[in-house]
Amino acid sequence: MSELAKDILHAVRDQASIFSSIPEVRMVAMSLGYTFVELENDRMGICFTPRASSPSCTHYSRAGSLSKMGLLELAGLMISDNPLEKSVGIAAVNVLSQIIMDREPDKFQFSDQDLMDIAPVGPLKAGMVGYIAPFVPMLLKRYRSLTIVDDNPEFNPGKQANGCLISRNINDLSNVDVLIITGSAAVVGDFDKILNAANSARFIGIVGPSAGWLPGPAFDKGVHAVGGTKILNIDGARRAILEGGGFPHIKKFGLKYTFVNK
Repeated sequence: MSELAKDILHAVRDQASIFSSIPEVRMVAMSLGYTFVELENDRMGICFTPRASSPSCTHYSRAGSLSKMGLLELAGLMISDNPLEKSVGIAAVNVLSQIIMDREPDKFQFSDQDLMDIAPVGPLKAGMVGYIAPFVPMLLKRYRSLTIVDDNPEFNPGKQANGCLISRNINDLSNVDVLIITGSAAVVGDFDKILNAANSARFIGIVGPSAGWLPGPAFDKGVHAVGGTKILNIDGARRAILEGGGFPHIKKFGLKYTFVNK
């Protein structure tokens, strides 16, 4: 189990302990691309839905019970061994983190720089955990090489036509200088193993709508920047997610932001 996940959960629970009340859960949904936790106060946290296989039409045995749970109880699922439960837990942690950030705006100030504007540039080697399609051409243009670690069965390991290397082995990140980790790696991977494998990285950034949690624990691990997304239009995001949409459909309903480790 990822120690970073435990640290994030502890930080969120600790800061939420001073709340006089915790908003009620309105809806929990696991859709094809994203999972969300929606609150009665019109807040929403989202997370990538991990690929799941099932011999029947049932993908989650406890379906129908999640929206009856409290927000803090849902957040605890972030450290579940079940990937689908973990995605729900991260979505819950993300929406709880938004509430904490909004209550302490001076403590959680968004950077006016994009995450990639902070990363070093030069004849460097880049690595990425999780395939972020819009990042690939940019990273190939900026850096000498790009290694992508992703377990998607649709990707064939080895050198690709565009010049990047697809791998299943995080140890192939051992000599990268710049490392980008998708927020969804919190669901399907282990941040701590990734950080240990990429021990030569001079810059580590975590990005994606699944990375909406409080950034402090990641900074404590040596991460330089965290980029997340705050959902602003709940109705639009809900509709897009329930219809099977991915981040290209969701992003117009949210605000992308970056936290920088000072």
